[in-house]
Amino acid sequence: MKKQAWTIITPIETKAFAWLDSVAEPLQKGVEAVFGAGALGKKAKSWLNGTPIRHRIHPAFIIIPLGAWTTAELFDALEITSDDPVRREGYAMAADAAVAFGILGVLPTAATGLADWVDTYGNERRVGTAHALLNTTALGLYIASWALRRSGQRGWGQALALAGYSIGGLAASIGGEMVYGLGLNVNYQFFSRPPDEFVDVLAIDDLPADKPVVVEAGDVPVLLMRQGEEIFAVENWCTHAGGPLSEGTFEGCNVICPWHGSRFCLRDGVPLDGPAVTPLRTFEVREQNGRIAVRPSD
Repeated sequence: MKKQAWTIITPIETKAFAWLDSVAEPLQKGVEAVFGAGALGKKAKSWLNGTPIRHRIHPAFIIIPLGAWTTAELFDALEITSDDPVRREGYAMAADAAVAFGILGVLPTAATGLADWVDTYGNERRVGTAHALLNTTALGLYIASWALRRSGQRGWGQALALAGYSIGGLAASIGGEMVYGLGLNVNYQFFSRPPDEFVDVLAIDDLPADKPVVVEAGDVPVLLMRQGEEIFAVENWCTHAGGPLSEGTFEGCNVICPWHGSRFCLRDGVPLDGPAVTPLRTFEVREQNGRIAVRPSD
């Protein structure tokens, strides 16, 4: 069963933005080299993806710089409109602290974002590159804003902060487009539903030991693997990007996706290495009258 292909067009896909590929390619190679540097690099990437906690980390970190810089804009506005010198000084200190906190918060936010972005390609990679470049521009403006504030040029500092906030908002909207428009890191299991009851899928004799066989349970491709007396049954699509697990590498009761290297336990579907964070859908197996039947596990 072939996975349905979705074609989504965004403005950044046009030839006018092809120059983004010249930025994306060397950046992607550099990030891949860092995360591919032995077991430590691979483990670090899995943590940045959020695999151990089964939840993407990048969306949670986004609120650190955006929240801090939103607070800074509020205190800047209060400073500008206040007639009380004491309060103005307090607002200024609060705004400067919020700007600095947002700058520091960019580091973990960018690291988790790069860990998610490095596995993209084509238009997804291009849109992600535009998102990163805009965020980098916003960061540069905020660093300059903080420096100007420290030197006493508060007016220019506040102006650069407002510009950085506007560009950061644009970057955030593009980040949302990557998820809601392009489906980046969306669990592919939601696009298909298996039957609730047992479905006959294969003759027992057609499932050799230690060799993957893909069958269909309704609209869902199911990977069957016999090891000894046990039969594992999981959805064949990787939850990260829909890669065909049957074409991957098998290590004991684990399977490694051939597309981006996500590693899953066939017994319970749990992701062991990223970039996947969502467990595989698993199936209960019944052997009866020389046939194999499956249904979704509880």
